[in-house]
Amino acid sequence: MPSDPAAATAEATLNVLDPLLDLPELAFLDEGRTSLFTMNAFAYSTADDPEAQADPMLGKLSDRIVFGDGILDFMEFVGLEAYGPQSIMAHEFAHHIQYERNVVFDAADPADQPESTRRTELMADALASYYMAHKRGMTLNKHRIVEVPETFGQVGDCGFDAPGHHGMPSQRRAAALWGIDQAASAHKKGHVLPSATMIQRFEEALPDLVAPDAR
Repeated sequence: MPSDPAAATAEATLNVLDPLLDLPELAFLDEGRTSLFTMNAFAYSTADDPEAQADPMLGKLSDRIVFGDGILDFMEFVGLEAYGPQSIMAHEFAHHIQYERNVVFDAADPADQPESTRRTELMADALASYYMAHKRGMTLNKHRIVEVPETFGQVGDCGFDAPGHHGMPSQRRAAALWGIDQAASAHKKGHVLPSATMIQRFEEALPDLVAPDAR
């Protein structure tokens, strides 16, 4: 058994998946080499999670961003390979900002979890887009910045009742455009707004961002 917690988890996952890969119906998975298995990215932290901190494996993992190569393949497939990956990386880094700022991810009532997750994901879209547009960030010009809201729109979903609902494509585009506008409309072009200020502004703007397609 590998001593590294991440390696142990990977080995356990492979032990489960290996038998499935032999099924004729799953031949399209190409013996596990398909991009479908890695078409994701996420930010990991045990901040404010005593259960994870106490876990013998998870508790040993440092804060990190996990980026699957499948998401790179997908960005290339939809023609967003230039700045799509950077936008997603900025989104995941924004989650770490949320961890540091103690943004609440989980709803008190499980029935409200889809809306709670949508809020934090759209907030991360907005923070990421602010960085991508900012003069002290990626400084994307008007011809390139259009890739940012399109990136988040491409990975939106309509799982309104799913606990992991990230927001509809239109809502994710709206959140990204809002973040871009925060950078473009700044009076002092080089000034960086504190993350707490951006989060507060986003919370105030959220009802309008989701209202056209509210579910």
